[in-house]
Amino acid sequence: MNGRTPLIRRAPLSNDIKKTMPKVSVIIPSYNHERYVSEAIQSVLDQTFQDFEIIIVDDASSDGTIAAIEKMQDPRIRLVKAPHNRAVHTRNTALRLAQGEYVAFQNSDDVWDRSKLEKQIEILESQPSTLACFTAVQPIDEKSTPLGGSWIDQLFTTKNRSSTEWLRNFFETGNCLCITSAVVRREKIEALGRFRESLIQMGDFDLWVRLAALGDFHIIDTPLTRMRIFSNKGNVSAPTKEAGRRSAMECAEILSRYAEAPVLDSVPQAFSFIFDAKARSSAAYVAGLARYAWQFGVAHHMFADRILARLIDNPKTREEIVEAYGHQIILDFIKRRGALDISLT
Repeated sequence: MNGRTPLIRRAPLSNDIKKTMPKVSVIIPSYNHERYVSEAIQSVLDQTFQDFEIIIVDDASSDGTIAAIEKMQDPRIRLVKAPHNRAVHTRNTALRLAQGEYVAFQNSDDVWDRSKLEKQIEILESQPSTLACFTAVQPIDEKSTPLGGSWIDQLFTTKNRSSTEWLRNFFETGNCLCITSAVVRREKIEALGRFRESLIQMGDFDLWVRLAALGDFHIIDTPLTRMRIFSNKGNVSAPTKEAGRRSAMECAEILSRYAEAPVLDSVPQAFSFIFDAKARSSAAYVAGLARYAWQFGVAHHMFADRILARLIDNPKTREEIVEAYGHQIILDFIKRRGALDISLT
C-alpha cells in the first residue's frame, strides 16, 4: 500500500472553483454514521456562506456511510477512505489536503445552523487577532430534536476570555469548547504541527491549549452548532469508565504542554498568583505550576509527578527549584508520589 492513504473518490473541482482557493476547508471525519452523515453534510452545503470545500475522511466504516456520502452531489466534496479503522488520523489527513484560509470542523452526525459559517467568518475577518471562533451548542437526539437534561448541558461555555484567562481556565477545569463549532485560521494549526495523533479523545483540547498561547478566541453566544447525543433506554448516555481512564491519561499529557513553548511563555502571567519573587527561571515556573496542580484531580497529579521528576533528575533544574521553593519541594514530591492514586477506577 506504500503507506499512502488511497483516495477512493476525489471529486474534480469546477472551473469556477479552480480559479481561487476556497476560503474555508470543512473537515468531516466519518465512521459508521450511515443514518446521519447526509444530514451533517447537507447542513454544510446549505450554508449562507458558500466559499468552501468539504474534505471527508472515512475511517473504514463497515455500514453504508460511504454509499450515503457518494450520493451527495457537489463538486466541492472530496472523499478519502482509510484502509483500516484508526490506520490514519482522520483530521490530520484532511488537513494535509486542505486549501482554505480557515478550517471548520464538522462531525458526521452533527448539524450546523445555516448562518454558522457566515457569522464566524465575519468575526474572524474583522478581528485579525482572533485565531479561532466557536459557537454555543444545542444538544439534539437521534431524531434531531433539541434535547435537555444531557450530560453536556453545562460542558460548553459561551463566556469570552483573554488568552491568559483561557490558559488558566483550561488548566483548572479542562475542555469547554466544542470542536464541531470551531472555525480556525489554518496557518496557526499548521504552525503548531496539527493534532497530536496519540490523543484519541482529547486531541481538540490539546489544540485549544496551544492555540490560546498564540492569540485570541471568540465565542458566539448563539447555538449555531447542534451536537447529537445518543440515548440508551431513554437515558442520555454519558462517557464510559473506559473513556474516563483514557481521558485522564490524555489530560495529563495535555497539561504537559504548559511546560513547553509556546504555552510556557504565558505561564508567569496566567498564573502570577502562585509565584513569588524567588521564581525567576522556567524551571521554577513549571515547578510552581506542578505544586499548584496537586489540589486538583488524578490527571493533574500525574502531570505534577512527571514534571517534578524530570526537574529533579536534572542537576541544574533541581538546583533552581530548590532555590525557589526550598528543599521542601523534594520532600513533598516524595510524599505525594507515595500517595498518588494510579487506579483510575
